[in-house]
Amino acid sequence: MALAMTSVCDTTLLITFRFPPSEEVRQKITRLLQRELSQRLLVPSIVSTEYIKAAGRKVGIEAAVTHIHELESRGASVTDINRQVALEAGRLLAKHPDVPIADALLAASAIVYAADHVVTNDPHFRKMSVKTLWI
Repeated sequence: MALAMTSVCDTTLLITFRFPPSEEVRQKITRLLQRELSQRLLVPSIVSTEYIKAAGRKVGIEAAVTHIHELESRGASVTDINRQVALEAGRLLAKHPDVPIADALLAASAIVYAADHVVTNDPHFRKMSVKTLWI
């Protein structure tokens, strides 16, 4: 029996899913999100924070919070920034000081939870040698 693939969600995935720039991107990102949810999708708590900040300006804070709840109801797991993730993020930032802290926390989550990839098009992850997947 094959083990389910584990993915870590970046804020870019949620923003692109909720606010796609075109119909073509909407279709591709919907298929990608459905595929990732059919496996094991982790949403680091910092992604929830970033998403609520960005989407809250467009649709309101409560609607943005509801989006996170909907994602959880579809099978995603919101993960905390625990000691292990924080220490790993610190190690990554010591090697890559120009990477944003949130990206280091996501990369650290991927490492700590042995994820197969981070779902993003952000080049910071490749810089930290973390595998990515995008549409």
